[in-house]
Amino acid sequence: MSYLCLARKYRPQNFDEVIGQEHISQTLKNAICENRVAHAYLFSGPRGCGKTTMARILAKALNCKNGPTILPCGVCENCLDISKSANVDVLEIDGASNNGIDEIRALRENVKFSSANSKYKIYIIDEAHQITTQAFNALLKTLEEPPSHVVFIMATTEQHKIPATILSRCQRYRFKLIPSDEMLIAIKNIGQKEGFKIDDEALNIITKDSGGSMRDALSLLDQSVSSTIEEITGERIRGLLGLLPKEIIASVTENIAKGDVQAILIAVKEITEQGYNILQFTRDLRDHLRQVMIYSIDRSISKIPPEDEKLFDSQKNLFTISRHIRMNNLLSKALEEMRWHDLPRTLLEMYLLKISEPYYNVGELIKMVNGLGENVKVENILQSSLEKCQPKQVTKNIVNDHCVSVDLMSVWNEIVDETIKKHPLTAQSLRKVLIKTLDDSSVQLAAAGQFDYESVMEFKGQISELFKKKTGFNILVKVGIDKNVIANEIKQDEEVVVKEEVPPTSIEYIVEEDFKETAKTAVPKKIEEIAKKFGSVAKKL
Repeated sequence: MSYLCLARKYRPQNFDEVIGQEHISQTLKNAICENRVAHAYLFSGPRGCGKTTMARILAKALNCKNGPTILPCGVCENCLDISKSANVDVLEIDGASNNGIDEIRALRENVKFSSANSKYKIYIIDEAHQITTQAFNALLKTLEEPPSHVVFIMATTEQHKIPATILSRCQRYRFKLIPSDEMLIAIKNIGQKEGFKIDDEALNIITKDSGGSMRDALSLLDQSVSSTIEEITGERIRGLLGLLPKEIIASVTENIAKGDVQAILIAVKEITEQGYNILQFTRDLRDHLRQVMIYSIDRSISKIPPEDEKLFDSQKNLFTISRHIRMNNLLSKALEEMRWHDLPRTLLEMYLLKISEPYYNVGELIKMVNGLGENVKVENILQSSLEKCQPKQVTKNIVNDHCVSVDLMSVWNEIVDETIKKHPLTAQSLRKVLIKTLDDSSVQLAAAGQFDYESVMEFKGQISELFKKKTGFNILVKVGIDKNVIANEIKQDEEVVVKEEVPPTSIEYIVEEDFKETAKTAVPKKIEEIAKKFGSVAKKL
């Protein structure tokens, strides 16, 4: 006899054997007891959580020789044939391969005939969301008013793809993921029946990796049994799934907390050279950090194995909640980008270095500032933003009775560069302008001529804003003309004598009017004087 996999061998045969779906089992049993069986059901939920199994159990409960009953005997001809998917009155249809309108038309014709050996003719349509819209429309009338001997049971993992007109004609039951503790007990019982030796760590990994799917868990257990003739250990399961040793993940976590970028890069190098999957490493690290965060909030929620409690106790205070959120977001983003990146290792290294940087959210920064006290000097806080400035020409400002120094020459050079970058054609004259500190809160810009003066005045507002942005102070900017200024010949530390600001020269026109003339016919006096020199009279045309 051929080998029967564990998922099929231990498929539940009655309502009580289905784990994690008691809310559905009890409802169906009540409907059978009260003779309130519906003509159409829709079972939806994740893969491997018991939808098709529940449909077969319902079919046996309705067509058992002792039925309808909530406890099918499992030994009569109908029960045995339904378990083998060989009963002529229980038709299991794959919605993916029978999704066309022709198949639905054939089904509509077949429902007219009564069942052969059973009370009900039952149609189990798996992956029902694969049926086309036209085929669903063809099924509407039959689904709403089928013959009394027909029951439809549809199963799907994507209920949102089922048309609303179909949903309204069915009783809907939502299957949920199987809880890990119930799954762990079930797998342990199966292991005892089969004579497997499996340790607790291996059981925890199997239940965790299955993601709430009993079928996935039993398939992984089958694979684990085939990989060894000895005891199934956590280390064996990790190697089978390509999971990294816990020591590596724990070490990388501690290095992130320390900000030890060298150790982080070495760890990534070793992981790559040992043949581990970079994407799997990222998933494991993200999952570990998530468990650390949950453990730090409430250890009863985390469900950490007893052997790992010592590790999580040592790491629960490494990060704040806000930093945990940031790390999870960055690792999730890294995973998304790494799937399509030509150099996933490089991308992961960049994200890990970013994660290892110190991080504080706004609330934490406010608490830190409030905790500094009144004796903290303001210049110590502001100096960090001005460390790159070399003192050449310095101004001093008083902030909260403390003196703060700013290198205006360096700031001016940055302003000139930024302004010319934005306005390469009109801002070149700024390079010819010299800057002089007048007092603690103002500077004087000296232009060599009228043209340079007008150019500076055009950008005066922007220059004032940039001074405030870069220094944090409101610095008054004055502009003047000094015809002796030659920017390329005067050194920056020489004194510059700057004249007062001179507004642009303009020609004033004085309008003289005759008693009968209006402003519309007035002639400027300047034009009249020119006309008199040539012996003429200026008139308004």
